[in-house]
Amino acid sequence: MSIFAGKNLNRRHTQNAYKKVSKDEWNNKKELESRYQTDLQQSYRYILDISGIAVALLTDVKRPSYTIESEEFTLLNHKVYYPKGHVKWEPITFTVKEVFSRDILNSVLGVLMKKLTNTAYDSPNNINVSSNLKDLSKYDLIQSLGPVKIKMLTPDGDVYEEWLLREPFIESVTPTELTYTNDSLLGTAVKVRYDWAELVYKGV
Repeated sequence: MSIFAGKNLNRRHTQNAYKKVSKDEWNNKKELESRYQTDLQQSYRYILDISGIAVALLTDVKRPSYTIESEEFTLLNHKVYYPKGHVKWEPITFTVKEVFSRDILNSVLGVLMKKLTNTAYDSPNNINVSSNLKDLSKYDLIQSLGPVKIKMLTPDGDVYEEWLLREPFIESVTPTELTYTNDSLLGTAVKVRYDWAELVYKGV
């Protein structure tokens, strides 16, 4: 075999190797694109887990978010920013769609009111000085609400990611307005304040 034939053989071998690598890379790329296309997270695949409220009634859920507080300084003709060392977690909000039934003991709005009055608050006409007075303590508000979890679901219904709110309590409850001009579903907007949130990845 001549030296030129050897070089041609090596060149063909190298070209075939490149083709094989390129084909493998292409297949891997197509497989990855296919997985992304089928596993993209969609906004309706979630469960908001709150004691006493059916998960199907909970919608328009805002996920936890945070802000790092910073301070502005002027150096010559420049604005620079330095963190203050504080992380502020923003409250979450959600809406509870209101339903009623003669087969249940309370309405949706009634359940939310019970979460306030069971342990944390008495209206002026229900104050009993002979028993323990409710003083809207943080502990009582946390206990009345219970754990709050936001679970993100895969297309198969498995939990792959979970937000856990730490020290949560209801900050505001705002029922929607009543009107004769439309027949939309009633709902109650709820704002929940918490100290911080933990994100746990469950895998798929």
